[in-house]
Amino acid sequence: MDKVFAVPLDGIKDLTIRELGGKGYSLAILLDNSFNIPEGFVVTSQAFFEFLEHNNSLGMISDLASEIGIENFTVKSKEMKDIVLAGVFPEEISCEIGNQLGTMNAENVAVRSSALSEDSANLSFAGLHDTFLNMKAELNLVLETVKNCLASLFNERALVYRLRKGVPYLEGMAVIVQRMIPAAVSGTTFTVHPDTRKENMLVVECSWGLGETVVGGKVTPDRFIVRKDDLQIIDRRLGRKKIMIKGGKNGTIEVATPTNKQHIFCANDDLIRNICKVCISIEKLFLSPQDIEWCISKDEIWILQSRAITV
Repeated sequence: MDKVFAVPLDGIKDLTIRELGGKGYSLAILLDNSFNIPEGFVVTSQAFFEFLEHNNSLGMISDLASEIGIENFTVKSKEMKDIVLAGVFPEEISCEIGNQLGTMNAENVAVRSSALSEDSANLSFAGLHDTFLNMKAELNLVLETVKNCLASLFNERALVYRLRKGVPYLEGMAVIVQRMIPAAVSGTTFTVHPDTRKENMLVVECSWGLGETVVGGKVTPDRFIVRKDDLQIIDRRLGRKKIMIKGGKNGTIEVATPTNKQHIFCANDDLIRNICKVCISIEKLFLSPQDIEWCISKDEIWILQSRAITV
């Protein structure tokens, strides 16, 4: 099969986790099953290895990876990342990414890592690789951001996680580029209780603005416990929330504390139930308990990713 460097999420037929990474593969499955996923494309792991070979850096990184231990991972992390960041994309990859970007109806994009083992049944890597939100959909900026995502394969915490789990350091990295959804509310849903493992309980956590505030621990989100069989909300707790607003250099997102929304729930009961219905359907699709990220924009539920619960 010919090498594929960038492929739209709605055009993936024969590619596997090996090309798309765990996160990209699950998004493609969700889209293929008619869930509401932001349009976008995947820069495949084939592009990652082609990029390394084009810059004559695959051998150097392989040598550095063979030397990693618990005593030197900080130094090796910087050396490996510096090698990636110094590279340039071959024209073929740049063209494929540019073509895919040109087909998207997007002013801003989200760029997310999708390593091969990421979001698998036994490995999560949650928060260990890099995500970039609200980036201008300009080719040069997107290429540089994709390169930063590739380099995050060698983040310090990611290296330590691989060391402890026995996962290869140079397993490959795909990158997801999607239209940025201007979220009014974002959150996560666990389709079983993550603490008690009760299978009939869903846990929904949410806050105002972009989801990084919730998954990154930047706020204490609202929390709802929902009974799965009848969607009754059996517990709700108000969080200490902040709201994400536009501003700053290059259209970045900054955090501000609202004066009128800090002490009210960011989602009503009907919305929580609707989110739970979607998440239960996703759990049935993947045949295992899921940790699902979602957001709300103009009263529409968007699914941003779904991974197996590993803790």
